[in-house]
Amino acid sequence: MEEIFQKFQIIKVNQEAHAVEDLVAMDAKMELEVNSTKIGEFYLSPMDLEDFVLGYLLDERYIKSENDVKDILMENSIIRVSLNLENPIEKDNLGSYDGWIHREQSLPQIESNFKVRRQEILDSFDLLIEKAEVWSQTGGTHVAALSDGDQFIVREDVSRHVAIDKVIGAGLKAKINFSNSFIVCSGRIPPDRVVKLVNVGIPIMVTKAAPTVQGLKIGEKTGITLIGFLRDGRFNIYTHPHRILV
Repeated sequence: MEEIFQKFQIIKVNQEAHAVEDLVAMDAKMELEVNSTKIGEFYLSPMDLEDFVLGYLLDERYIKSENDVKDILMENSIIRVSLNLENPIEKDNLGSYDGWIHREQSLPQIESNFKVRRQEILDSFDLLIEKAEVWSQTGGTHVAALSDGDQFIVREDVSRHVAIDKVIGAGLKAKINFSNSFIVCSGRIPPDRVVKLVNVGIPIMVTKAAPTVQGLKIGEKTGITLIGFLRDGRFNIYTHPHRILV
């Protein structure tokens, strides 16, 4: 089993201070190299790395399908990927998620008639928390789930962006029809996360956190339904509410 957390001796302070053993989520700095070109460096949880690679390459539009990937090789802190593509690879000059769009992209429109009922959204977040193994032990990860009504795939990472990459990659391997699915996750709704869903055609994003103005602008422009502040049986629909049956 992959090591997902480490034990540390800490001082817990309430009415008094006392030494206890605590669990802390694992993280690592890893370099992604595609066809011998360094794409970027990422701080992430060193688990489900193949899912991360597939999801990142798909939702950043380096590949169109799993068939474009010839080989994935893990070498210590470097992930080396070989693609069945002749075009040169464009480097991500912004590195590890410092900006909101890493490369200039013309964004597609979401083409989906998929709809979700209110109760399914509420239940999906409860199930997300139930299945969040590392978060439940450490509180140190973001969590994302992809649901199509039949499958419910959960992935975790210290990075909210990589959690999305991982669950998209896992969905790709599971052959989920992205246009008939939705993502429920922790973390804010900034534009760089919204773009990932748009690029693979996922029409709905749900989170318990807040959106940003630029995130909502991307959602409105591309046709994606964005939901935030999900808690205590309620939520806010910010864009394209026609997909939510309330």
